[in-house]
Amino acid sequence: MNTRLASYAAYLSGILAILSAVFLSLFFWLEAPSMANATIQQPLVWGPLSDICPIGQMLALLVVAQTLYQLNRAGAVRLSRLTYLIGLAGMLGVSSLQLLLVMGVMSFEQEVGPVLIATAVVGVWLILVNYPGQRPSQRLAWLGTGVGFALMLQPLIFSVIGAEMDWRNITANLVLIIGSALVFVLSYVGFPIWLFWLGRTFMADQRELNQQAAIAKAVAR
Repeated sequence: MNTRLASYAAYLSGILAILSAVFLSLFFWLEAPSMANATIQQPLVWGPLSDICPIGQMLALLVVAQTLYQLNRAGAVRLSRLTYLIGLAGMLGVSSLQLLLVMGVMSFEQEVGPVLIATAVVGVWLILVNYPGQRPSQRLAWLGTGVGFALMLQPLIFSVIGAEMDWRNITANLVLIIGSALVFVLSYVGFPIWLFWLGRTFMADQRELNQQAAIAKAVAR
């Protein structure tokens, strides 16, 4: 099996995840305040870019999910198939909903709830695909599991904060402050790290396979 493509896909997905977080931060910093002031009109740049990035991120993640399914199905056929189908549903859900948002078919208010649920489904996939024993690195598995739980908690955090992102709802509760910080760090920092780490693992696996193929070829001669 050639895992080089999956490695590149993991790197691409991680890069787009970082860009999405950066563009979203720029949107809230530079564009959201002017949107609140109805007298100020300016074209949006960072907001649409933050909406586009998750489309590519999830499509690249589909390649990663397919490769992980092929790698894990020999040891756990039913669990691997279920995990893959859950991941497929979540990733296609996020990318499709974001595409509808970008195209203007759905408004943010209509799209945000469903896309958070689809993101939570991706979180379930992360937890299952990092099930202990399925990945060679336990630290990688634990990081992926933590990211998965963070993605699953995003709908809950968003419902507490509110669509208007009222941070007063957070600062009034110490537990919510800590919980929101952990969810934010794992979702927007931990996820790219997991993807880059996994991409590096895929690349190392491919080098090992190439070496084994070269040895087998030399012996055959």
